[in-house]
Amino acid sequence: MSFCLCLDTSDRYLSIGLAKDKKICDKICYEAWQRQSEGLVEEIKALLVRNNIKPTQLEAISCAKGPGSYTGVRIALSVAKTMAFALKVPLYLSSSLEILRKPGKVSICLVNARGKRSYFGVYDDNGAIIEDCIKDNSEVNQFIASHPDYEVCGDVAYLGLESKPSDVLSILSENIDDRHHIENVHSARPVYLKDDYDKDRLRTVVRTAMIADLPSIMEIGKASLKSTYSEQDYLYDMQENPLAYFFTALVDGKVVGFLDFYITFNSATIVQIAVKEEYRKKGIGNLLLGAMIRECEAQGDPVEFITLEVRESNKNAQAFYKKHKFENITTKKAYYDDGEDAIYMVRSLVHA
Repeated sequence: MSFCLCLDTSDRYLSIGLAKDKKICDKICYEAWQRQSEGLVEEIKALLVRNNIKPTQLEAISCAKGPGSYTGVRIALSVAKTMAFALKVPLYLSSSLEILRKPGKVSICLVNARGKRSYFGVYDDNGAIIEDCIKDNSEVNQFIASHPDYEVCGDVAYLGLESKPSDVLSILSENIDDRHHIENVHSARPVYLKDDYDKDRLRTVVRTAMIADLPSIMEIGKASLKSTYSEQDYLYDMQENPLAYFFTALVDGKVVGFLDFYITFNSATIVQIAVKEEYRKKGIGNLLLGAMIRECEAQGDPVEFITLEVRESNKNAQAFYKKHKFENITTKKAYYDDGEDAIYMVRSLVHA
């Protein structure tokens, strides 16, 4: 007997299904617009407990990868990647439009992209007839009118059409096949089709680091900091160290930077902060440091100052810290393993 967990948070609903031999045997599904992150993990636990299934009994994870809500897509996919990695089970990803289709029909699959536009794709049982894209709603209406035999699927009330429920979880369970299998879990990325971003504006999210981020974190640390941290060192700070806080910065789902810091009584210490070279001077470091300061300010016992050491030769990093109100305090001789000195810097968080 084969069990699979199916997840979708790409639009307005929180949808979780337990499939047995590719058939949904139990599910949790309700509207949770912009609140999916609050309940997803707990609802997964509740579904498994209700069915007396342990996580280790799961043999696959099937998840929607977008397009859809920028935040919503990431929520289920991040959990799916983490579970697949931790449980060492296959991960299967489906288009959020594909899972809206009606089996046995050619289906026009739609999600509201806002700004009088739609995420648009046409599917049948064999896959995409028209690949996922963005269309103006006027184009969508014209296409629907010119294809009266096609089934219109999705929450299409925004187009003035009648919405019909889609069984997204059943399609996710059916899509446990070679076409939807992701060989490398870490390579799984959300699909975003927004085409109106400013070219120089990055869509960046800072969040708590996840195990699935580890390969990227190690790569960035080694390239940017000459870091000698091992996988076990990073995992200790991410999972076990009671003093440690670990954030990652992601651009369109890709890890581009991280910040590891400790809070001890009234002080915080930056252990490592690094940004991938091609994303430097784009505000990523500012966002990571801002997330740290907010965490410090949220502590029950107030954090009064932040400390760090930086290589004496790293003038760019020193300039960054000075811009953020850090002051040089002293030089620590031969601080690094290769004998280089460190500049000890401090920023006060106590406001007059």
